[in-house]
This record gives sequence, structure tokens and C-alpha cells, in this order.
Amino acid sequence: MAGAVDLWPAILDPDRSMSDAFDAAAATAAAARLELLVTPALAKHLLATAERRLGFDLVSPEAARQSRLINRLNGEHQRRWMARIAADGPPVVAMKGFVFAHTLYPDPDIRTIGDLDVLVHAADRDRLLDFLQNSGFAFERLPSSAWGFISDASYQPMISADGNCNIDVHVQPDCYPAYRSLDAERLFSAARPFEIDGVRYLAPDPAHALVLCLTNAAKDKFGPYSVRKLIDISAILSGGDAVDWTEVRDLFSAGGFEAPAWVAFSLLIRLGCPPGAIPEDLRGAPTGLRGRAFEKLVADYRSFFETEPRPLTILMRELLLCTEPATAFHNAALRLCGLFRPRDGIPQGYRARP
Repeated sequence: MAGAVDLWPAILDPDRSMSDAFDAAAATAAAARLELLVTPALAKHLLATAERRLGFDLVSPEAARQSRLINRLNGEHQRRWMARIAADGPPVVAMKGFVFAHTLYPDPDIRTIGDLDVLVHAADRDRLLDFLQNSGFAFERLPSSAWGFISDASYQPMISADGNCNIDVHVQPDCYPAYRSLDAERLFSAARPFEIDGVRYLAPDPAHALVLCLTNAAKDKFGPYSVRKLIDISAILSGGDAVDWTEVRDLFSAGGFEAPAWVAFSLLIRLGCPPGAIPEDLRGAPTGLRGRAFEKLVADYRSFFETEPRPLTILMRELLLCTEPATAFHNAALRLCGLFRPRDGIPQGYRARP
């Protein structure tokens, strides 16, 4: 599109030299779309080096400040409940946004956290649910599709009595096919400790965290909600902890999600991730019909989804880029069964909010 600016190289490889012919209006417009996808606080952090080189703000300092304040408030609620679980609940592994905010970024207020995701051993599930319910939490009945709630890895979110904290309880790290290789036991066995205000928690190791970002991005059909996942992958790759690529390869091969893994890695390279961050054998882009779908995906990412993908485009991406055939059949079967016997995503015996 005319006047378009590609900010991805500045995000994924800040040390790369920038073009002198950087259109200020187009860059600011692109940054505004990025803000909508990842919040102003994270957008400001990601573009800080570019702003220093350009000599002007791509993201409003006041918008970023307000965004950080909101993130701080949400984070305080979540840290309080994580500390309560650590003190009185069963062992859990914290996952996704909560961990990334506190381990990948220089300040947790930079990275917004939606739901608080925790993984619990299946044998400890009821102990955790009882603890949360006795503490005032109740399940939320979120709107669902015609086939109901089909996740077999987690449940509907549990909401605190004051509504300030949402907790997603997982019995598997992610839905099928992820848990075919990365199941709860494998993730627990490799989990690493980290501390917040003197309280010790467990987090997935870098390889497992990266794989979960991949599977979540594929579950989002590499749509707008997946942008933050790829940014987190970039942060994992540029972080201080080395990724065990043998473990990563084993997980997506044994789990049957090679296609979305290749798409994610290829997408990162096309957007400007330093090639050395990803092993050479994982950098090949899709070809043929899948290649055409991939090129449209690259264009959407470069524009930060300025145009909403059409339903047919989303369907084609799901079939060509996001799943292996066996996974597509598995998900179709779950949806078909759900049409006749939909599940509500709330374990039997536990209450839901009115």
C-alpha cells in the first residue's frame, strides 16, 4: 500500500541499520496499529531503539504510561493470587503472559497479562479448584460457538469475587496436538524456578515456552491475536537462556505440528528476525498453494492487520498453515460431537458466576 512502512525489522532486530527515508506519518500510523495488537506499553518498548534513531515518538509517551499503569494494576492482582496459590495450593507451573512479563522483559509492566494461566497435575486439579472456589473464585460462562467448549487442556476461566483476576486452570499445557509430545509431566519435569518479591514459582523452560507460543499462534490461526506470541518467541530467542533446539524439533515432530512450527519460524525470518537466531533447517518457507497463503499472511503481519482477514482466508490458513491433516480431522470431530452434545467447559460440581 502507498506510504506503508515495515516496522518489523526495527522490532525483531533493533541493532539493524534503518533507512534514512523513513516516512514519519506512515511509521506513526503503523505504530498505532501495533498498539492495538500489543498495547501501547509493549509497542513503546519494542520501538524504543527506532524512536531514538528517528528522533521522534512513534508511540505517545502518555498512552504508554497509562498502559503501563493498567498493566501494573492487573499484575498486582495476579501476583497476589499466585503468592496465595504458592503458599496454600498444590504445585503449579505458571505459563504464558505472567511468566513472560516477569522473565523476558526488563519491567513486568511492559507486557500486559490477560488471564493468569497455571498448569496443575491432573491428580491435584480438584485441590486447586477447591482452593480457588473457597477463596471466592467461580467459573465464567463465556459465549461459545454452536459446538460448545471443545478444549481438552483447560476450562472456562475462573474469576475472583472482586472480578480483578481471571485464572485459566490447565491440566495439559495446550490443546491437541500439543500434548501428544509436550504433556503436563514433561513440562513439569523441566520447569525452572523464578522469584518475584521473594516468592518462588515454576515456569516452563525456554524450549517448552517457545513451543507453547507456536501452538498458541497456530490455534489463533496466525491472526491478530498471534502477533504477541511471535514477539514473545523473538524475546525468548534473544534472551539469556539458550533454547534446546533438539528438544524443540523432537516436540513438534512427535506432536504432529511441524507445519505451524515451520510457518512461525519462516514468518519470523521474513519479518526481520536475525537468521542466526533460528537453525538453518527450520527456515524454509512454504511453497505451492501453502506458499500463496503464506505470502498473504506475511503481508497481513507487515501491515499489522490493517485489513481484517476474510472468513475464507482464515479458513484457508487454518487448513494450509495451522494444522496437519490429522489435527484438522481431530478438531472437526470434536466440533461435530459438540453439535450434538456441547460441553460448557466447567468441571462437574463447581459453580459458575450468575
